[in-house]
Amino acid sequence: MKKAFFVFMLSAALLGASTVCQAEPTQVDVECHIDDPIGDHPVHRNPTLLPTVFIDGHTLSFENLWGGYELQLLQGNTVVYTTVVVPGMTYVNLPSMLSGNYEFRFVAATYYYYGFITL
Repeated sequence: MKKAFFVFMLSAALLGASTVCQAEPTQVDVECHIDDPIGDHPVHRNPTLLPTVFIDGHTLSFENLWGGYELQLLQGNTVVYTTVVVPGMTYVNLPSMLSGNYEFRFVAATYYYYGFITL
């Protein structure tokens, strides 16, 4: 009986450890900033469909983002990493040497999507 109980507890511990290690990607809040090319006039545009963005370790994945963007990671006002997101891409593996809090931006000509992540 003790042996069966030990095997049960060991199995439960191993199963619990494997589920703890399999964390789900975390969805990141995203907003849109539109540059005003005219100056102090309000920008009149229809609301844009925001991309859905997830962070999982150093992998930034996204949906509803149709390429042609420059991805920037910023710490404060300093761009510390940049890459191009081409059509068909659904994720970017960020350099493992990066750690800390960052603002990410998917930059287009007159607007960008942004949010905040911790690596």
